[in-house]
Amino acid sequence: MIIRVVVDMVLNPKELKDKDTKELLEQLKELQSQLLRLKAESRLGTLKNTASIRNTRKDIARIMTILAEKKRGINKSPSEEKAEAKK
Repeated sequence: MIIRVVVDMVLNPKELKDKDTKELLEQLKELQSQLLRLKAESRLGTLKNTASIRNTRKDIARIMTILAEKKRGINKSPSEEKAEAKK
């Protein structure tokens, strides 16, 4: 018997902005696979916390938004702003 605990932790946008693109893409892939597992559990009727699907979708959207902002150069993280100020 396998016991698995799914931790629903809402991602903080400020912390996400401090991460680089590679880390964000890695976390995005992880969340997408988690969402797939949660949807499968929901269909099987074994999912205890149905809100975890919604929270995971929102976390994916947060990461995708920050990636798009980074691509366009909008809303830079505080660490990036400090680096530019030193130049």
